[in-house]
Amino acid sequence: SVIESELFGHVRGAFTGAAVDRQGLFELAAGGTVFLDEIGEAPPEVQVKLLRVLEQREITPVGSATPRPVDVRIVAATNRDLAAAIDAGTFRADLYHRLNVFPIAIPALGTRLDDLPALVDWFLTGFQGPRPAVSEAFLGAIRDRPWPGNVRELKHAVEYACVVARGSVLQPEHLPPPRPHTVSRPDGGSAEPGVADAVRSWVA
Repeated sequence: SVIESELFGHVRGAFTGAAVDRQGLFELAAGGTVFLDEIGEAPPEVQVKLLRVLEQREITPVGSATPRPVDVRIVAATNRDLAAAIDAGTFRADLYHRLNVFPIAIPALGTRLDDLPALVDWFLTGFQGPRPAVSEAFLGAIRDRPWPGNVRELKHAVEYACVVARGSVLQPEHLPPPRPHTVSRPDGGSAEPGVADAVRSWVA
C-alpha cells in the first residue's frame, strides 16, 4: 500500500494515517517523466496497476473509485533478466512489452575502463570534505578491478578512499578490500548483476 500510495496517491481515510488527500508521483510528474528504478522488483499488484497506467493513461488513488487521467513519460530501469523473470512467473509479460518500447542497454563498467578517470573526478567533486589529489597508481589500481557492482561500487570505493586518505593523495592502499570474485554465467556475464537495462515508454 505504501508503494501504491507513492505512485498513485491516496484519498483521505484510505488507510491509517491518511489524514489528507495526497497526489502520487504520476500526478506530480504531469507533462514530465517518471523514472521507475528496479522495475523488476515491483510486486505483482503494482505491476497490474502500472499496466493500467500504460494502457488506459489513468491512475486510481488508493481508497478512491474514481480514475484520474495522467500524461507522463515512463523510463524504467532494471539489472534483472526480465525475460527470465517472465518465465519464472514473477514479472508480467504484458507489462514488459508495454514498457519495452525503446530499450537502452548500458554496458558494464568493466567494459568502459576509459570512463574511470572522469567518473572518479565527478565523485570527488561531490565529496563532502577536502578534495584529495589522485595518483596514477590509484587510477591504475581501479582499472585492474572488475567492478561487478558497476558505477555504484566505484562511487563507494572512491568515498572510502577519501575517508582513509584524510586529504592526502589517493593511493591504491586507500581502496577498500576487493570483493570476492563472482561466478561467471554461461552467457559470459557474472552471477551478480553487471548490466543495467533501461526501457522507455510514453503514456501520452
